[in-house]
Amino acid sequence: MKFAKPTGLSAVIVFSSLAFSTTSEAHDIKTCKCDEACYTKEIETLECSGGKARFSSKGLPDTDDPIMRGIIATNQQFPSVHNYEFEILLTPQLSNRPTKTEAGPVGVAVNGVPIFDPSTQGPVNRSTGKRPSAFEAGELDVCGGHAGRGDDYHYHIAPKCLIEDLGKTWVEVDKKPIGYAMDGFPILALGWFDKANGVENALDTCRGMKDETGDYFYNVKTTSDWDVLNCLSGHPQNFTRDRWLHRVDRTGKEITGIPIRFAIKDSTRNSYGGDVCHVMTGMLQGEQILQTNGKAQRVGAEEGSLFYCNKTCYGLFLEADKSRAFRGRAIYFDYIASGCPSGFDVSGLKTFAPYEGPVQTRKGPPGTGR
Repeated sequence: MKFAKPTGLSAVIVFSSLAFSTTSEAHDIKTCKCDEACYTKEIETLECSGGKARFSSKGLPDTDDPIMRGIIATNQQFPSVHNYEFEILLTPQLSNRPTKTEAGPVGVAVNGVPIFDPSTQGPVNRSTGKRPSAFEAGELDVCGGHAGRGDDYHYHIAPKCLIEDLGKTWVEVDKKPIGYAMDGFPILALGWFDKANGVENALDTCRGMKDETGDYFYNVKTTSDWDVLNCLSGHPQNFTRDRWLHRVDRTGKEITGIPIRFAIKDSTRNSYGGDVCHVMTGMLQGEQILQTNGKAQRVGAEEGSLFYCNKTCYGLFLEADKSRAFRGRAIYFDYIASGCPSGFDVSGLKTFAPYEGPVQTRKGPPGTGR
Protein backbone atom coordinates (compact mmCIF):
# COMPACT_ATOMS: atom_id res chain seq x y z
CA MET A 1 0.00 0.00 0.00
CA LYS A 2 1.35 3.42 -0.95
CA PHE A 3 0.71 6.83 0.49
CA ALA A 4 1.30 9.76 -1.82
CA LYS A 5 2.20 13.16 -0.50
CA PRO A 6 0.67 16.10 -2.38
CA THR A 7 3.00 17.85 -4.80
CA GLY A 8 4.45 21.04 -3.37
CA LEU A 9 4.37 24.51 -4.82
CA SER A 10 7.12 27.07 -4.96
CA ALA A 11 8.57 30.03 -6.81
CA VAL A 12 6.39 33.01 -5.97
CA ILE A 13 5.87 35.26 -8.97
CA VAL A 14 4.53 38.77 -9.27
CA PHE A 15 1.05 39.66 -10.52
CA SER A 16 0.95 41.72 -13.67
CA SER A 17 -2.18 43.22 -12.12
CA LEU A 18 -3.98 42.81 -8.82
CA ALA A 19 -7.07 44.64 -10.03
CA PHE A 20 -9.71 41.91 -9.77
CA SER A 21 -12.36 43.02 -12.20
CA THR A 22 -15.83 41.88 -13.08
CA THR A 23 -17.12 41.49 -16.60
CA SER A 24 -19.50 44.08 -18.01
CA GLU A 25 -22.26 41.49 -17.67
CA ALA A 26 -21.91 40.69 -13.97
CA HIS A 27 -22.08 37.14 -12.62
CA ASP A 28 -23.20 35.81 -9.25
CA ILE A 29 -21.53 32.43 -8.90
CA LYS A 30 -22.92 29.57 -6.83
CA THR A 31 -21.12 28.89 -3.53
CA CYS A 32 -22.00 25.34 -2.56
CA LYS A 33 -19.04 23.37 -1.22
CA CYS A 34 -21.19 21.64 1.38
CA ASP A 35 -24.09 20.80 -0.94
CA GLU A 36 -24.15 17.30 -2.45
CA ALA A 37 -26.08 18.71 -5.42
CA CYS A 38 -22.90 20.55 -6.43
CA TYR A 39 -20.95 17.32 -6.92
CA THR A 40 -21.41 14.25 -9.12
CA LYS A 41 -22.23 10.72 -7.96
CA GLU A 42 -18.51 9.84 -7.91
CA ILE A 43 -18.06 11.90 -4.71
CA GLU A 44 -18.37 10.02 -1.40
CA THR A 45 -18.74 11.03 2.28
CA LEU A 46 -19.12 14.79 1.86
CA GLU A 47 -19.04 16.64 5.20
CA CYS A 48 -18.09 20.11 6.38
CA SER A 49 -16.40 20.96 9.68
CA GLY A 50 -13.46 22.93 10.99
CA GLY A 51 -13.57 25.38 8.11
CA LYS A 52 -13.14 22.71 5.42
CA ALA A 53 -15.25 20.63 3.07
CA ARG A 54 -14.09 17.01 3.11
CA PHE A 55 -14.94 14.26 0.63
CA SER A 56 -13.46 11.11 -0.88
CA SER A 57 -13.45 9.53 -4.33
CA LYS A 58 -11.99 6.69 -6.38
CA GLY A 59 -10.46 9.15 -8.84
CA LEU A 60 -12.35 7.91 -11.90
CA PRO A 61 -14.97 9.86 -13.90
CA ASP A 62 -18.32 8.65 -15.20
CA THR A 63 -17.96 5.24 -16.83
CA ASP A 64 -19.48 6.61 -20.06
CA ASP A 65 -16.67 9.14 -20.51
CA PRO A 66 -14.28 8.01 -23.29
CA ILE A 67 -11.14 8.32 -21.18
CA MET A 68 -7.70 7.50 -22.65
CA ARG A 69 -9.06 7.63 -26.21
CA GLY A 70 -7.27 10.01 -28.53
CA ILE A 71 -3.89 9.87 -26.79
CA ILE A 72 -1.06 9.53 -29.33
CA ALA A 73 1.88 9.40 -26.91
CA THR A 74 1.27 7.09 -23.95
CA ASN A 75 3.34 5.99 -20.97
CA GLN A 76 1.45 2.66 -20.85
CA GLN A 77 -0.30 3.46 -17.59
CA PHE A 78 -3.90 2.43 -16.98
CA PRO A 79 -6.63 4.48 -15.20
CA SER A 80 -7.12 2.60 -11.93
CA VAL A 81 -9.07 2.93 -8.70
CA HIS A 82 -7.42 5.14 -6.10
CA ASN A 83 -8.53 6.15 -2.61
CA TYR A 84 -8.50 9.94 -2.45
CA GLU A 85 -9.39 12.12 0.51
CA PHE A 86 -9.79 15.82 -0.24
CA GLU A 87 -10.01 18.89 2.01
CA ILE A 88 -11.12 22.22 0.54
CA LEU A 89 -11.10 25.52 2.48
CA LEU A 90 -14.59 26.93 2.98
CA THR A 91 -13.45 30.55 3.16
CA PRO A 92 -10.23 30.92 1.15
CA GLN A 93 -8.32 34.18 1.20
CA LEU A 94 -6.49 35.95 -1.61
CA SER A 95 -2.75 36.27 -1.20
CA ASN A 96 -0.77 39.46 -1.80
CA ARG A 97 1.11 37.65 -4.55
CA PRO A 98 0.20 34.55 -6.59
CA THR A 99 2.07 31.28 -6.41
CA LYS A 100 3.44 29.54 -9.47
CA THR A 101 2.29 25.96 -9.96
CA GLU A 102 4.60 23.01 -10.50
CA ALA A 103 4.06 19.72 -12.32
CA GLY A 104 1.47 17.96 -10.15
CA PRO A 105 -1.98 18.50 -8.64
CA VAL A 106 -3.47 22.00 -8.46
CA GLY A 107 -7.10 21.14 -7.71
CA VAL A 108 -9.93 18.65 -7.99
CA ALA A 109 -12.97 18.43 -10.25
CA VAL A 110 -16.47 18.00 -8.81
CA ASN A 111 -16.34 14.32 -9.84
CA GLY A 112 -13.36 13.68 -7.55
CA VAL A 113 -10.77 13.49 -10.33
CA PRO A 114 -7.59 15.51 -9.62
CA ILE A 115 -6.67 18.47 -11.81
CA PHE A 116 -2.97 18.87 -12.56
CA ASP A 117 -0.73 21.65 -13.77
CA PRO A 118 -0.64 21.64 -17.61
CA SER A 119 2.97 20.49 -17.73
CA THR A 120 4.41 16.98 -17.66
CA GLN A 121 7.21 15.79 -15.37
CA GLY A 122 9.61 15.84 -18.32
CA PRO A 123 12.87 17.81 -18.25
CA VAL A 124 12.76 21.60 -18.14
CA ASN A 125 13.49 23.30 -21.46
CA ARG A 126 16.57 25.44 -20.83
CA SER A 127 15.51 28.13 -23.28
CA THR A 128 11.99 28.59 -21.91
CA GLY A 129 12.40 27.40 -18.32
CA LYS A 130 9.24 25.32 -18.69
CA ARG A 131 8.44 21.63 -18.73
CA PRO A 132 6.68 20.14 -21.77
CA SER A 133 2.94 20.70 -22.11
CA ALA A 134 0.97 17.44 -21.77
CA PHE A 135 -1.56 18.76 -24.29
CA GLU A 136 1.03 19.78 -26.88
CA ALA A 137 2.89 16.47 -26.42
CA GLY A 138 -0.23 14.52 -27.45
CA GLU A 139 -0.49 12.83 -24.04
CA LEU A 140 -4.11 13.79 -23.29
CA ASP A 141 -7.35 12.08 -24.24
CA VAL A 142 -10.49 13.66 -25.67
CA CYS A 143 -11.64 14.49 -22.12
CA GLY A 144 -8.46 16.40 -21.24
CA GLY A 145 -6.82 13.79 -19.02
CA HIS A 146 -4.68 10.66 -18.87
CA ALA A 147 -3.35 8.08 -16.43
CA GLY A 148 -0.12 9.13 -14.72
CA ARG A 149 2.84 7.21 -13.35
CA GLY A 150 0.78 5.81 -10.51
CA ASP A 151 -2.07 4.71 -12.80
CA ASP A 152 -3.89 7.78 -11.49
CA TYR A 153 -6.31 9.38 -13.92
CA HIS A 154 -6.21 13.18 -13.83
CA TYR A 155 -6.93 16.23 -15.98
CA HIS A 156 -4.22 18.59 -17.28
CA ILE A 157 -6.63 20.96 -19.02
CA ALA A 158 -10.33 21.80 -18.67
CA PRO A 159 -12.24 18.55 -18.02
CA LYS A 160 -14.11 18.67 -21.32
CA CYS A 161 -16.23 15.53 -20.97
CA LEU A 162 -17.20 16.40 -17.41
CA ILE A 163 -18.29 19.90 -18.44
CA GLU A 164 -20.40 18.45 -21.26
CA ASP A 165 -21.90 15.93 -18.81
CA LEU A 166 -22.76 18.67 -16.31
CA GLY A 167 -24.51 20.64 -19.02
CA LYS A 168 -25.56 24.18 -19.78
CA THR A 169 -27.88 24.65 -16.79
CA TRP A 170 -25.15 23.69 -14.30
CA VAL A 171 -22.44 25.75 -15.98
CA GLU A 172 -24.17 28.82 -17.42
CA VAL A 173 -27.50 29.22 -15.58
CA ASP A 174 -26.81 28.00 -12.03
CA LYS A 175 -23.14 29.00 -12.42
CA LYS A 176 -21.95 26.14 -10.23
CA PRO A 177 -18.26 25.17 -10.01
CA ILE A 178 -16.79 22.39 -12.13
CA GLY A 179 -13.97 22.04 -9.58
CA TYR A 180 -11.92 23.64 -6.82
CA ALA A 181 -8.31 24.80 -6.79
CA MET A 182 -5.95 23.77 -4.00
CA ASP A 183 -6.21 27.28 -2.51
CA GLY A 184 -9.95 26.73 -2.02
CA PHE A 185 -11.32 28.99 -4.75
CA PRO A 186 -13.91 27.54 -7.16
CA ILE A 187 -13.24 26.82 -10.82
CA LEU A 188 -16.03 27.64 -13.29
CA ALA A 189 -16.55 27.23 -17.04
CA LEU A 190 -18.58 30.32 -17.93
CA GLY A 191 -18.84 30.78 -21.68
CA TRP A 192 -18.47 27.07 -22.48
CA PHE A 193 -22.02 26.71 -23.81
CA ASP A 194 -23.03 30.38 -24.05
CA LYS A 195 -20.42 32.76 -25.43
CA ALA A 196 -22.41 35.70 -24.04
CA ASN A 197 -21.36 34.49 -20.57
CA GLY A 198 -17.67 34.55 -21.50
CA VAL A 199 -15.28 36.29 -19.11
CA GLU A 200 -11.96 35.73 -20.87
CA ASN A 201 -11.17 39.43 -21.22
CA ALA A 202 -11.90 40.12 -17.54
CA LEU A 203 -9.57 37.49 -16.03
CA ASP A 204 -6.37 38.29 -14.15
CA THR A 205 -2.96 36.65 -14.60
CA CYS A 206 -4.05 33.47 -12.84
CA ARG A 207 -7.31 33.24 -14.87
CA GLY A 208 -9.39 34.51 -11.97
CA MET A 209 -11.80 37.37 -11.18
CA LYS A 210 -14.44 38.45 -8.66
CA ASP A 211 -18.16 38.11 -9.21
CA GLU A 212 -20.67 40.88 -8.49
CA THR A 213 -20.74 40.01 -4.77
CA GLY A 214 -16.95 40.00 -4.44
CA ASP A 215 -16.43 36.22 -4.50
CA TYR A 216 -13.27 35.21 -6.36
CA PHE A 217 -13.24 32.32 -8.85
CA TYR A 218 -11.16 30.89 -11.67
CA ASN A 219 -12.59 30.26 -15.13
CA VAL A 220 -11.30 27.69 -17.61
CA LYS A 221 -10.38 28.70 -21.13
CA THR A 222 -13.18 27.64 -23.46
CA THR A 223 -10.96 27.31 -26.54
CA SER A 224 -7.68 25.52 -27.29
CA ASP A 225 -5.52 25.02 -25.20
CA TRP A 226 -8.26 24.92 -22.52
CA ASP A 227 -6.15 26.21 -19.60
CA VAL A 228 -7.60 25.80 -16.11
CA LEU A 229 -5.48 28.26 -14.14
CA ASN A 230 -2.04 29.79 -14.64
CA CYS A 231 -1.09 30.34 -11.00
CA LEU A 232 -2.76 30.28 -7.59
CA SER A 233 -4.20 33.55 -6.29
CA GLY A 234 -4.86 32.25 -2.78
CA HIS A 235 -2.82 30.38 -0.21
CA PRO A 236 -2.01 26.81 -1.42
CA GLN A 237 -3.05 24.03 0.93
CA ASN A 238 -2.11 20.37 1.32
CA PHE A 239 -5.52 19.34 0.09
CA THR A 240 -5.32 15.64 -0.82
CA ARG A 241 -4.16 12.21 0.34
CA ASP A 242 -4.12 9.04 -1.70
CA ARG A 243 -3.58 5.33 -1.12
CA TRP A 244 -3.24 2.66 -3.79
CA LEU A 245 -1.52 -0.57 -4.77
CA HIS A 246 1.12 -0.18 -7.45
CA ARG A 247 1.19 -2.60 -10.37
CA VAL A 248 4.17 -4.98 -10.51
CA ASP A 249 5.74 -7.05 -13.28
CA ARG A 250 6.61 -10.76 -13.30
CA THR A 251 9.75 -10.07 -11.24
CA GLY A 252 7.82 -8.19 -8.54
CA LYS A 253 9.19 -4.80 -9.59
CA GLU A 254 6.83 -1.85 -9.72
CA ILE A 255 5.82 -0.91 -13.25
CA THR A 256 6.29 2.67 -14.34
CA GLY A 257 5.54 2.49 -18.03
CA ILE A 258 7.98 3.85 -20.56
CA PRO A 259 6.62 6.36 -23.08
CA ILE A 260 5.88 5.00 -26.55
CA ARG A 261 4.21 6.35 -29.69
CA PHE A 262 0.96 4.45 -29.40
CA ALA A 263 -2.27 6.09 -30.56
CA ILE A 264 -5.07 4.82 -28.31
CA LYS A 265 -8.36 4.06 -30.05
CA ASP A 266 -10.13 2.33 -27.17
CA SER A 267 -9.61 1.62 -23.47
CA THR A 268 -11.54 -0.83 -21.26
CA ARG A 269 -11.48 -1.89 -17.63
CA ASN A 270 -13.30 -5.02 -16.38
CA SER A 271 -13.25 -7.08 -13.19
CA TYR A 272 -12.65 -10.85 -13.18
CA GLY A 273 -12.82 -12.20 -9.65
CA GLY A 274 -10.05 -10.51 -7.70
CA ASP A 275 -8.37 -9.05 -10.78
CA VAL A 276 -9.13 -5.93 -12.78
CA CYS A 277 -8.03 -6.29 -16.40
CA HIS A 278 -7.15 -3.18 -18.37
CA VAL A 279 -6.89 -3.22 -22.17
CA MET A 280 -5.81 -0.40 -24.47
CA THR A 281 -6.10 -0.92 -28.23
CA GLY A 282 -4.40 1.29 -30.76
CA MET A 283 -1.66 1.87 -33.31
CA LEU A 284 2.07 1.58 -32.57
CA GLN A 285 4.00 3.96 -34.78
CA GLY A 286 7.68 4.49 -35.59
CA GLU A 287 9.16 2.49 -32.69
CA GLN A 288 12.28 0.32 -32.88
CA ILE A 289 11.35 -3.18 -31.68
CA LEU A 290 13.83 -5.73 -30.36
CA GLN A 291 13.29 -9.10 -32.05
CA THR A 292 13.87 -12.50 -30.47
CA ASN A 293 16.98 -12.91 -32.69
CA GLY A 294 18.59 -9.86 -31.03
CA LYS A 295 18.11 -7.50 -33.96
CA ALA A 296 15.97 -4.38 -33.87
CA GLN A 297 13.35 -3.57 -36.48
CA ARG A 298 11.53 -0.26 -36.82
CA VAL A 299 7.78 -0.51 -37.38
CA GLY A 300 5.90 2.03 -39.46
CA ALA A 301 2.42 1.38 -38.07
CA GLU A 302 1.08 -1.74 -36.40
CA GLU A 303 -2.24 -2.29 -34.64
CA GLY A 304 -2.38 -4.17 -31.37
CA SER A 305 -3.35 -4.16 -27.70
CA LEU A 306 -1.59 -3.50 -24.41
CA PHE A 307 -3.08 -5.16 -21.33
CA TYR A 308 -2.56 -5.79 -17.63
CA CYS A 309 -4.49 -7.99 -15.17
CA ASN A 310 -1.82 -9.08 -12.69
CA LYS A 311 1.90 -9.83 -12.53
CA THR A 312 1.49 -13.04 -14.55
CA CYS A 313 -1.03 -11.72 -17.06
CA TYR A 314 0.08 -8.71 -19.07
CA GLY A 315 1.48 -7.52 -22.37
CA LEU A 316 3.52 -4.31 -22.23
CA PHE A 317 6.52 -2.75 -23.93
CA LEU A 318 9.68 -2.44 -21.84
CA GLU A 319 12.98 -0.81 -22.73
CA ALA A 320 15.63 -3.18 -24.08
CA ASP A 321 19.24 -3.26 -22.92
CA LYS A 322 21.54 -1.18 -25.12
CA SER A 323 23.37 -3.18 -27.75
CA ARG A 324 25.91 -2.67 -30.53
CA ALA A 325 23.46 -4.51 -32.78
CA PHE A 326 21.25 -1.40 -33.03
CA ARG A 327 21.36 2.34 -32.51
CA GLY A 328 19.25 4.33 -30.09
CA ARG A 329 16.43 3.07 -27.93
CA ALA A 330 14.74 -0.24 -28.64
CA ILE A 331 11.70 -1.66 -26.88
CA TYR A 332 10.43 -5.22 -26.58
CA PHE A 333 7.02 -6.69 -25.93
CA ASP A 334 6.95 -8.51 -22.59
CA TYR A 335 4.07 -10.99 -22.77
CA ILE A 336 3.03 -13.42 -20.06
CA ALA A 337 -0.34 -15.16 -19.80
CA SER A 338 0.21 -17.99 -17.32
CA GLY A 339 -1.93 -16.37 -14.62
CA CYS A 340 -4.78 -14.74 -16.52
CA PRO A 341 -8.09 -14.87 -14.65
CA SER A 342 -10.98 -17.04 -15.75
CA GLY A 343 -13.21 -15.16 -18.17
CA PHE A 344 -10.49 -12.90 -19.56
CA ASP A 345 -10.00 -13.97 -23.18
CA VAL A 346 -6.36 -13.03 -23.73
CA SER A 347 -6.24 -15.18 -26.88
CA GLY A 348 -8.91 -12.96 -28.38
CA LEU A 349 -6.66 -9.91 -28.19
CA LYS A 350 -4.50 -8.89 -31.11
CA THR A 351 -1.21 -8.34 -29.33
CA PHE A 352 2.32 -7.73 -30.54
CA ALA A 353 4.93 -10.43 -31.15
CA PRO A 354 6.40 -11.40 -27.75
CA TYR A 355 10.13 -11.16 -27.20
CA GLU A 356 11.54 -14.60 -26.31
CA GLY A 357 15.28 -14.00 -26.67
CA PRO A 358 18.03 -13.61 -24.07
CA VAL A 359 16.83 -12.20 -20.76
CA GLN A 360 16.82 -8.41 -20.58
CA THR A 361 17.81 -6.60 -17.40
CA ARG A 362 14.25 -5.95 -16.24
CA LYS A 363 12.48 -8.89 -17.84
CA GLY A 364 13.41 -11.69 -15.43
CA PRO A 365 12.32 -15.24 -16.30
CA PRO A 366 11.65 -16.19 -19.94
CA GLY A 367 8.11 -15.75 -21.21
CA THR A 368 5.53 -18.50 -21.42
CA GLY A 369 4.64 -17.66 -25.02
CA ARG A 370 1.14 -17.63 -26.40
